[in-house]
Amino acid sequence: MSKRNRPSEGKAPRRKFQRLWQVAGVLILLAGIFVLLIPVWDSIAVESIRCEVVSAEPRTSSGGSRGSASTAGVLVQTSDCGSISVSQGVTFENKEKIASFFIKGSVFEFDLGWFSRVVMKDLGSGIPSARGYRLAG
Repeated sequence: MSKRNRPSEGKAPRRKFQRLWQVAGVLILLAGIFVLLIPVWDSIAVESIRCEVVSAEPRTSSGGSRGSASTAGVLVQTSDCGSISVSQGVTFENKEKIASFFIKGSVFEFDLGWFSRVVMKDLGSGIPSARGYRLAG
């Protein structure tokens, strides 16, 4: 039997390995697209939830690497909704004033998008971001 007519012994495992890399590449691409679309996911299906404030403190968060941008925010602790981050409309100059607006025992309505309400809630250390807030009447 010549070499041409013999079945190749190493090609089947190589094809499986190539297929595995293709599937992994597609999954990584889809995960990247999902992450890039987080702001979109958080702007759809916005719903208001009512929460009783326990405390609020001004915060500064950064991207975690050198030279990354820092953002001002307020971390609101509630008795019935857990922690909620407020950053829209918060600046370094007004973060203390906004934090003092959240008085212990008062009930606020927080507007949460789909990503914050559904995905961040189910993550162990995830803190949902409010798109808006107001004192409940």
